[in-house]
Amino acid sequence: MTYTYCERLMWAAIAPAAFRYLARQELGWDISALKQLSKQIYRQIVSRTPDIGSMMENPLRVCLTGGILWLSIYKAAEEKMSEKRFEGMVSASMRSPLVVAAFRGKAKTAFTLKAQYKRAATASLADADRNPFQWNAEVIFGRDAEEYTILYHQCGLCALGRQEGLPHLVPYLCALDTMSVDWMGGRLYRTKTLATGGDCCDFYICKKGSRWDKERQGK
Repeated sequence: MTYTYCERLMWAAIAPAAFRYLARQELGWDISALKQLSKQIYRQIVSRTPDIGSMMENPLRVCLTGGILWLSIYKAAEEKMSEKRFEGMVSASMRSPLVVAAFRGKAKTAFTLKAQYKRAATASLADADRNPFQWNAEVIFGRDAEEYTILYHQCGLCALGRQEGLPHLVPYLCALDTMSVDWMGGRLYRTKTLATGGDCCDFYICKKGSRWDKERQGK
């Protein structure tokens, strides 16, 4: 991939929160040096990762770029960061005000039939069979606008983990899905992921408080 405004935006939006989290852990790291090395590694990983289209063409570029950023910090820490702290860093980054505001801004349109049709139109990308860094998904329309299902048969983050020799860290990135759906006013129900050895990632998403949400919770 080329280093574009997407990569610059993601660094500005989530890297500061990641380093603040690590600074609070009192691990004895030179945070300033860690930032500089992480940025170098970030650019290197971006350059060796196959292109999946611009952010406008493929919104999932944001997800892939986020994964690259977090793995770059892990590598800059000489892989001495525990998995628990890696998970905490990812979570802290996602709770950055800019990230939360971006997802909450989608809440009014997330559960509409128009949104479902838009997801279905972009779900299966033309080059997914040739590019393992693309996502390949199947959208199953809901019984109304307040529910739908997405089956991911291929995940770019899984390919990234394999490329960087860090597949064991990819499951911690799956938390992004639950958090982002929550901020958009929804609930994510999932039983398996590709990152943990499933044959797909099965996303059932419904609006919070809807009849479908209550049905799932047995209310």
